[in-house]
Amino acid sequence: MFSKILVAIDRSTANKDVFHEALSLAKATKAHLILLHVLSGEEADSPIMSLYPTLGDHYLHLDPTIGHLATETYRRQWKAFEEEGLNILRSFAKEAIAAGVPTEFSQIAGHPSSTICEFAQSCHADGIIIGRRGLSGVKEMFLGSVSNYVVHHAPCSVLLVRTPSEQDRHSSSESLEPTTYKDAHAEAQRRRENLEIVNNRSDTVLD
Repeated sequence: MFSKILVAIDRSTANKDVFHEALSLAKATKAHLILLHVLSGEEADSPIMSLYPTLGDHYLHLDPTIGHLATETYRRQWKAFEEEGLNILRSFAKEAIAAGVPTEFSQIAGHPSSTICEFAQSCHADGIIIGRRGLSGVKEMFLGSVSNYVVHHAPCSVLLVRTPSEQDRHSSSESLEPTTYKDAHAEAQRRRENLEIVNNRSDTVLD
């Protein structure tokens, strides 16, 4: 079904769900995995630098020395941000390789939506796996959605993994049953329900 799967990884806690769905599919289809993390200021906890901080409605003009220190601080924070992303990719790649799945990874700075689609084109991926937080139609219309953009612009099939938002995950964490007591069949069914395959070539949703 797939020979080369691009997996869009971010820094959210849901990235493990996305990765493990991709790993399961790759093992079942003997596919090659390509893990991609897009460095972006849109991502949670990304470094932010402003040379002109505000106090109420007024800008504070910094002298050159303070501006230089702000720039250096931002550079250090961005370097740490890059390294954290690479560590996530290395960890997932190590797990996949140990499971017998050929895996490589890349980290690129850019806009997540367009970068994922362009990278899929350049590496000739025949499938993309990406998380979907399940925003309502109104929220997607006003806030936009990386997964929604990828579905409509990707050069190949897209597999959406339904993941809870950070708030939903936090609020429900205490009520989850220990995974060691979950029924294997129920878990397999949950995985099938959480995986939505969109074939961009025919604009259909496959079961």
